[in-house]
Amino acid sequence: MPAGADRERRRVGIVDVAAAAGVSRQTVSNVLNGREEYYSTATYEKVTSAMRALGYRPNRAAQTLRSRRTAQIGYHIFGEQLDQAQGFTLRFLQSLVRAAAEVDHQVLVFTHRRDDPLGVFKDLVARHAVDAIVLSESTVDDDRARFLADSGIPFACFGRLAPDLPQHWVDVDNTAGMSAVVDALVADGHLRFAYLAADGDQYWKLDRLDGVVRRLAHHGVRLPKSAMFRGSDQGVRRRARQLLTGKNPPSAIVTGSDAVAAAVVGVAHSLGLGVGSDVAVTGFDGGAVGLVTEPTLTSARIPVDRVSRTLVARCLRQVEHGRDDEPGLVLPTELVRGGSA
Repeated sequence: MPAGADRERRRVGIVDVAAAAGVSRQTVSNVLNGREEYYSTATYEKVTSAMRALGYRPNRAAQTLRSRRTAQIGYHIFGEQLDQAQGFTLRFLQSLVRAAAEVDHQVLVFTHRRDDPLGVFKDLVARHAVDAIVLSESTVDDDRARFLADSGIPFACFGRLAPDLPQHWVDVDNTAGMSAVVDALVADGHLRFAYLAADGDQYWKLDRLDGVVRRLAHHGVRLPKSAMFRGSDQGVRRRARQLLTGKNPPSAIVTGSDAVAAAVVGVAHSLGLGVGSDVAVTGFDGGAVGLVTEPTLTSARIPVDRVSRTLVARCLRQVEHGRDDEPGLVLPTELVRGGSA
């Protein structure tokens, strides 16, 4: 029998993956089961690359029969996150799906009825439809997280949680990210600033504003209240137009997200202004939205792939071993320079 046919007949196992990646069988098992504390990012990449090259697929069907697991991770999404303006949501979802697929899991995306936000969670738990749930757009004292914690359901959250909740969260340092943006603009000689952002009192929105105000003060620059605005997309556009056509227009407009920055870029173009020359505009996300503006955005990039892998790993660790007592994880952002500033 030809060697190739024999290889096709024999199922590729984790011993083969371990040999191809140059690691131990236990290390492959740790990656499959999300035991992130036992391997480095470089090791993770070697193992998952070997899995793809060999066409390795864990025998999830047998595992599911034995353990009653579904190999599915739920992701709850709010209706407004499906808005076209929410480009970051799509980027995060794509990354989450890839991270789950790398450990042979699928992502089940679900939303809720407006009159019963927790009803869908109760239904999923009752039907054992998923092994774990990922949350985003969280409030610190999040009802969804409290329900999952009380129900003993494995979960992880993109966003910080109250101290009395399980600290199954990953977040970015919003304040430091904005500080880096301000430092770059001041180094470029900007002294007249404005800040525009979407409305809402979520802690990350407040942290980003605080980061701008505090870092400008560090440089001896005051941001007047008249130069700060948070509101709807149309409100942001109106305020940007007022600022840019005013008596003493800002030379730099810092925004709370790439979506808001893209709106400001559009207003500047409509006024015949050169973005990056007449006025600098910056965002926060560093995703696809910033790549399609002209010029591309300068932004604080969120490490979405690392966030997603960590969320999936924390979910699967709880599925395997029960309660996760590890603290939350804060990740740094990266300043990405585009032509907008």
